[in-house]
Amino acid sequence: MIHDVCLNIHYSAPKEVWEKISVVYRSMPYWCNDNYPHWVGDNIDISASVEPGGIQIYGEMPDELWDSWYESLKNKLTEALGYEIGEPENEYKFKFWNPFCKNYSDIRTIDNRQIIFNDYSTFDWNLFERGERDITANPPYFVFKSPLIELRIYFNEAEKFPKKKRIRLFQNFQKELLNLGITTLDLS
Repeated sequence: MIHDVCLNIHYSAPKEVWEKISVVYRSMPYWCNDNYPHWVGDNIDISASVEPGGIQIYGEMPDELWDSWYESLKNKLTEALGYEIGEPENEYKFKFWNPFCKNYSDIRTIDNRQIIFNDYSTFDWNLFERGERDITANPPYFVFKSPLIELRIYFNEAEKFPKKKRIRLFQNFQKELLNLGITTLDLS
């Protein structure tokens, strides 16, 4: 039977994450020592590749072997990476190891569901577990975090606006967030 799945491991993962993934790959039955992730056996020819939609696992394996092999792969990856691995279409979330850094002036729209920037990057508020802010930092910022993702919004307008105006922009953004039901912890 032919199988084709994607896992919620983002291509932007750092080198040390790929090394952990490689160890898991080699630990799986039917591992073939090729120059790429590959498993081979009787009626088995499975490969893995890194795609924009996550790690893709595809190829041929009898269903009775696939179910346990695939479950074992996901469990080992979950243990190695420290977050639950599964298919994004089944609501498994990607972990982003590097924070997303944006400028306040690049906000296109904001509402109680999401924030969209001028480059059309979109972040749903339900991705984040907590928010923080620091008006005394250089530059001042808001940060929204969860174990899987971090969004930093900087007030880098120092060269455009005097300090008073930056403080006013920062405070207005804080009020706008509060009106949307989004709270942040003051780190100032």
